Amino acid sequence: MKFNPFKPLIKVTGKGMTGIFLIAGIVMIALGVYFGFFQGKGYEETTAVVTDLREEYVGDSTTPSYFPTVRYTVGGKEYTADLGSSVNKNKLGTEIKIKYDPTNPAKAIENAPGIAIYLLIAGVLITAFAVYSLVTNKKKNEELAESRPTELFGAPQPGLEERKLYFVTDLGTAKGTCHIEDANRTVLYEAVSTKFSLIADSEMEFVDHMLGRRTAHMVGKTVTSSSNGLFVLDNHSTFDFDGRDIWKQLHENGIRIATGLNGLKWAYTIYRDDVEIARVISTNKLVHEEDAEAKGIIAKVPFPGFFRITTKEQNLDAIFLTLFAIGRTDMMFYD
Repeated sequence: MKFNPFKPLIKVTGKGMTGIFLIAGIVMIALGVYFGFFQGKGYEETTAVVTDLREEYVGDSTTPSYFPTVRYTVGGKEYTADLGSSVNKNKLGTEIKIKYDPTNPAKAIENAPGIAIYLLIAGVLITAFAVYSLVTNKKKNEELAESRPTELFGAPQPGLEERKLYFVTDLGTAKGTCHIEDANRTVLYEAVSTKFSLIADSEMEFVDHMLGRRTAHMVGKTVTSSSNGLFVLDNHSTFDFDGRDIWKQLHENGIRIATGLNGLKWAYTIYRDDVEIARVISTNKLVHEEDAEAKGIIAKVPFPGFFRITTKEQNLDAIFLTLFAIGRTDMMFYD
């Protein structure tokens, strides 16, 4: 029953993602300044004719880029040069503006102030967005920290009878919403996205419909990083929950997970303070038994984020957050 998330070498949280965007914005601003004010400084402008186009595939792109060879005249002498900036393929035979080095006219670059302007505008917007995300994300986490109770979960409420519940992840969305429903498909507990952020933590509301309780949380991006082990199973997936690692918080609140296999499916036993609160098995998207019966082997292959739950626990917050973490990170071993 020992909880043992693998130690990551690299962890990029929501703040880290925002930091990456911030660096990218600053780099774009620097490139815009370079292309606009420093590249080709002292060069002179002239008109050149595109005489040839080199078709190249840049990086992993499946769409070709076209790089022009141009012909131009300086001081009555004709020169040709290969430009490093791509152009539209219909530019062949047309005139474009270039800059050449008056001390070495054979050296030329495309006169494209539009690239510099684009980089400057995009860089400023990305930088401003990243700074805004950092500030608002920090402020929201601080507000939630001040208003939230010390305990992550409510008190256990074991029932008299065992019941079967179902954890379902909403498909077709990056927001990661999910819910627990009963055999009658009535939603008992759910996570609702209230403010989605592309790079920073997103705001979600956890709704306990049985107790009529709503709790706001900040949910970071899911990241996967490798430990110093040699095997794929040493990969560790996590995300920040209210500004802290989700697995650390679950561990601090007494959650332990024992992992095993049930045929093709992963089986988890969830413990709280060393007391079993739920047995869980991964399923296909057909979580309800009556839906899966007619599907044969298809229903036997698990799909991330779908589980059947067997529990006597009436208070579902600990079970829900644990499965929320498992479903979002999709690790294989939790013990």
